[in-house]
Amino acid sequence: MNDSIDQQPAIRDDVQSYSVRLQTSGVTISCRADQYVLNAADLAGLRLPAMCREGRCGTCRCKLIAGQVDMQHNGGIRQRHIEQGHILICCSRPLTDLVIDR
Repeated sequence: MNDSIDQQPAIRDDVQSYSVRLQTSGVTISCRADQYVLNAADLAGLRLPAMCREGRCGTCRCKLIAGQVDMQHNGGIRQRHIEQGHILICCSRPLTDLVIDR
């Protein structure tokens, strides 16, 4: 028996969760600090625009209205957009509660 096949990482109960409010739709979801915002939206049943899911294409770019994220992108967003408050939700983890323009 190979224990490494189909093993999911253990979910830890001690990881902080934050609220993510999608301002346009009025929906609020929960997102763990170790989870990307887009993945949390997927788990909540929301289908937000996204393609590569690796921070390369920019399809998931949106305006961060409130809060802070740790965004580790792969070139899918220009510095000027970051300076204007935009994020890629496929590669952004919350550091605080968030409000995004979706």
